[in-house]
Amino acid sequence: MKRLGLFFITTFIFLSCSQEQQYLKFDSNVPGITPKIFAKSVLSPNNEHVGYCEFSKDGSDLYYTITTDTWFPTQLIKVSSDNLKLKNTLSLIGSDFEGEPCFSKDGQILFFTAVLPPNENKWHSDIYYMKKSGKSWSKPEQMDSLINSNASEWNITCSNNNTIYFCSEREKGTSAWNGDIYKAKIVNGQTQELEKLPEIINTEYHESDPLIAPDESFLIFHSNRPGGFGIKDKDEDVIHCDLYISFNESGKWTNPINMGDQINTTGIEMAPALTPDGKYFLFTRRESINTSKPSEIYWVSTKIFEKYREKIK
Repeated sequence: MKRLGLFFITTFIFLSCSQEQQYLKFDSNVPGITPKIFAKSVLSPNNEHVGYCEFSKDGSDLYYTITTDTWFPTQLIKVSSDNLKLKNTLSLIGSDFEGEPCFSKDGQILFFTAVLPPNENKWHSDIYYMKKSGKSWSKPEQMDSLINSNASEWNITCSNNNTIYFCSEREKGTSAWNGDIYKAKIVNGQTQELEKLPEIINTEYHESDPLIAPDESFLIFHSNRPGGFGIKDKDEDVIHCDLYISFNESGKWTNPINMGDQINTTGIEMAPALTPDGKYFLFTRRESINTSKPSEIYWVSTKIFEKYREKIK
């Protein structure tokens, strides 16, 4: 297995007031428990399709994606709080689809997803990583074969205790709507102990886009299992995904709870994320797979999680 040299912090860091102000420079109009569009004037002033955001550890940089009506190509963008008008397009491996950024909790590893050149018209994505050294980043490398398989893998998320969660189609196929969620440990810089999450999380339907709490106390993901708000796509033979939340109770995941109509719509809700201090929850909303209506990033206070936890008592 390829050595990653990962170093994860072991406690969830709540940033100082000065650091908190960094991410508020993108949008100071903070939400309550009703979601609002996040940083529209900064991220998509020309009604671009945006999504999949991730803050740097100190909140001063924001990484997100800009895509199109057809969801392809997709570009990874970086914008800094000290110059909100300058958007840097990051072409990390030269792919037409690069996105889904995620930082390790120490901020020293940047993970992302990239789609490889089509092979016999089949969609195939892998997870890559870059290591930070000073102000520079290493050349992107693919994660090892324990993580990346012959099928597609994407959308990694990191906890504080050296555990990564990600999505893979290694058991169901390669349609980009056949995902399951897996986890693996980082032990002495190596990926080990690959485990598919239990059936209470993974169903016969599509589960993807995991967000693990830093302390692994909850897991948010999207799914098109029955009973959600998502409808059948107008062009593709798939049901749109809703966001669900499950809580870790004594090492076992609770039955996932649909996050309700404050979060979910008939469209596709995806890309869950947190601000560095854990105070706000962000997600992406897209009307359908192919759509001229711009996708948006929303944010809402994490106090909204309290009502979901109440439902499991």
